[in-house]
Amino acid sequence: MQSYSFKLDIRLGDHSLEGSTLTCCNQFDGKETWSLDLPTVLWILERVAAGEGDAREIRDDLLQATEWDSACCSSCDLAMSHFPEARHRHEAASRRWEEDQQLDSDSFPYLLNKGKIHRSSCRRPPRPVPPRFPEDLHTFAVLFGEHSGDLEQVFNFLAGQASRGARQISSSEVVAMMARDGVATVKSRLCGACKPRLPDLDLAAPEGRPACWAWPLLSDVPTVAAGVAPVSVDVNVLPHQRAAYAEMERWHEGRCAVCGHGHAVGRLVRDHDHPSGLIRGLLCSSCNTAEGRTDSLLFNSYRRRPPSVILGLEVLYLPAGFQPGTHHQGVPAR
Repeated sequence: MQSYSFKLDIRLGDHSLEGSTLTCCNQFDGKETWSLDLPTVLWILERVAAGEGDAREIRDDLLQATEWDSACCSSCDLAMSHFPEARHRHEAASRRWEEDQQLDSDSFPYLLNKGKIHRSSCRRPPRPVPPRFPEDLHTFAVLFGEHSGDLEQVFNFLAGQASRGARQISSSEVVAMMARDGVATVKSRLCGACKPRLPDLDLAAPEGRPACWAWPLLSDVPTVAAGVAPVSVDVNVLPHQRAAYAEMERWHEGRCAVCGHGHAVGRLVRDHDHPSGLIRGLLCSSCNTAEGRTDSLLFNSYRRRPPSVILGLEVLYLPAGFQPGTHHQGVPAR
């Protein structure tokens, strides 16, 4: 049960009372009940009993005070200011959805649905449906309240409720999958009914290059001698190698060396070469997990020329109990 309190000034005839408390309680069944603080009720009764005011006057004032700006309920009043923005976002999403449905099948010859890759002409995967959105303010207000007044949570919920169906994807997107996950893995995702043909994977394709290969070198960044970057202080790095590790951190700028996506400071994982024990670069958790399991063009390129090689740095990875020379649990480093 939720309750909302409001300050109210009561006027009755020539008399007034300031700072009265009017409270609305939302019951679990959706019904609203109103209450007025006892001192105010006694003051009103005393004035009316003394003939100093008209009960109908105070009745009209209270009825007006309990009318919501939305002309509906407290939930609608709280959500009313967010409703235009939410509807605008929904309309923009609907326009994008409409544009997606007009994609040229020659440029986007594949369909992706639940990890399976189909020809664009395949009838097995379900077709996408338009984005959903509440039709009226009250329905939106209930949903808004259930998600603690967070619009992002509301739209995430609506996206989860809607059936997205198959998504059209281009040949370059399939090539990116092959470069990252490996050709054999992508082949296992092909629809057995329509049997789509995979595009050729050029070993020099840009999709096979880790993001860090395109980053400019730190040509004018002084070596840290007297101090160490804040994140480097707490990491398990040999004291004489902290300056080198701080330089590697600054060059990454919170970005994963493979996918290039930015992450909060301290959230990247230190990837290392297991035989030597040297840190190769900083990866997001997803790429770090994939690197240990995947023998693909993208990760082979990363292992061949990681950030440590690009920057010419050697920093020993020192987790608790680590011994250089232990075997890699996944694909051996190149």
